[in-house]
Amino acid sequence: MHSPFVPGFWAYLINCLFTLLIPVCDGACGCCGKMEENNAGDNMNLCESCEAAEAKIVLSMEPNSMHLCSNCYNELMAKELDLKLEQLPDTFSLKDHQGISRTFEVDRRIHPIGICLEAIETIEFGYKFAVHGELDCDQLELLTKLIAKTRKGIAKKQVETNAFPNGQILYSIIDDQVTGIIEYDDTSDGTPLVIIDGNPFTWEEVGKMVMSFEGFQIKIKMYDVTDDVEEESD
Repeated sequence: MHSPFVPGFWAYLINCLFTLLIPVCDGACGCCGKMEENNAGDNMNLCESCEAAEAKIVLSMEPNSMHLCSNCYNELMAKELDLKLEQLPDTFSLKDHQGISRTFEVDRRIHPIGICLEAIETIEFGYKFAVHGELDCDQLELLTKLIAKTRKGIAKKQVETNAFPNGQILYSIIDDQVTGIIEYDDTSDGTPLVIIDGNPFTWEEVGKMVMSFEGFQIKIKMYDVTDDVEEESD
């Protein structure tokens, strides 16, 4: 396929600005440059390169744009950056704190400033973990780091579920700290979902959990999805 971009475009792209529209990332990964959710791509569009897989990435620079699947995008970036793509598994499975097997898809994205690997659970609003490495990193070691981060993240239960005799469900934070992922909630009016323990909780449900700490101080700090969030000691 002939590229619609003019010669020298990639040098400009790498050293200046570009826009990636990747639904699976939602712009949370700091290594992914400027990102926006591609709401216009809800219906499956085919990759303009392989014409087989779903196009999840839009490389955009007016007046041209290119819709690519993840594999074709990575191959294109790897060629431009003179980078070898190591063979990685499509999925891996681990058991969580309850002994339940969780399966994760491995998503790799090559960017001018590094490599991002993401483990996305194969259910809606499930667990999600990510790591970042330099362009010259050992990609298999980066995968090992991702698996280790995933194993640690699913090993501990953070929210306990109880039910009253009348059937009402009560969610409570087991310790005084909780870590989750913020996701868009299309059923609410401007409030997010928070994914904790691989389960989605509405902002109202999170608020009710926090109410059990009435009178306490609270600190809210945001982390990039590739950061390691360590629990604070008392």
